Amino acid sequence: MSEIARQKKVSVSSVYRILKQFYEPKKINQLTLPEVLCFDEFKSVKQVAASMSFIMMDGQTKQLIDVIENRQLPFLERYFLRFPLSVRKTVKYIVCDMYTPYFSLVKKLFPTAQIILDRFHIVQLIGRTFLKHRIQRMNTFLHHGNIEEKKYRHLKKYWKLLQKSQSKLDFEKRLWRSSFRTYLTETEVVDRLLAYDSELNTGYTFYQDFLYAIETRDYVGFLSLLSEEYPMLPAYYQTVISTFKKVQNELKNALELPYSNGPLECLNNHIKVLKRNTCGFRNFYNFKLRITLCFGTVLFQPNKKT
Repeated sequence: MSEIARQKKVSVSSVYRILKQFYEPKKINQLTLPEVLCFDEFKSVKQVAASMSFIMMDGQTKQLIDVIENRQLPFLERYFLRFPLSVRKTVKYIVCDMYTPYFSLVKKLFPTAQIILDRFHIVQLIGRTFLKHRIQRMNTFLHHGNIEEKKYRHLKKYWKLLQKSQSKLDFEKRLWRSSFRTYLTETEVVDRLLAYDSELNTGYTFYQDFLYAIETRDYVGFLSLLSEEYPMLPAYYQTVISTFKKVQNELKNALELPYSNGPLECLNNHIKVLKRNTCGFRNFYNFKLRITLCFGTVLFQPNKKT
């Protein structure tokens, strides 16, 4: 906008004002909804409740559909109720994270739609649980002498290797590891780290087993992991298992169907870059206009006033 204003020798506000004259908002009652919808949220402007706005995309064409000011359930219900029931019934799948209001929204307003949990958020939940466990076990080595503090530094320095999928670890190329004072592959580093603590080793096995089931789309294997007992692990692992047991149908769809929120997460990252480059927005309408100009399918039509 600043570049346009500079070239035309007008203010940025004038550029926005002229663009708004050619912008005609979408008429909801004339729209149809795609068979696959992707739901997500992103950090918006301060004037929005909880500073989070709702965004949705066509899961098949990867086209942005709309950006909604508020992600709270009453606001979303009012928005989607403007679509006729016959249009809402055409939606077959909705991809979203584990945000509870989305589940309530789908159950109430999309009677024929099935929920697909986004695989990224499944992996994220398990990964954060193991990350918390590693930090907890790592801190037990502090203030117990030089040998134990070396273990602490090793676990802190090479934490990314523990979070990495086991199938992607390099087991051939040896590099100099200054902390160990020798040449080691990534798999050898992980083996040494896990030898420090048996409980952490159990947590790592838990994490990698679930990760492998998701990567191979093995729903039966995922269910068998949920049915096992993990007495050696902290209580927050059981919380994760209980969460997964509540959404088994959604998990099955996630592992058996090809749809995900990957393109929408990519778009959210572009929005963050846009927001940073413009030093933020105070007005949601201007923010939405800029998003749809850069990434959306908003149509600018001839100004009917002229």
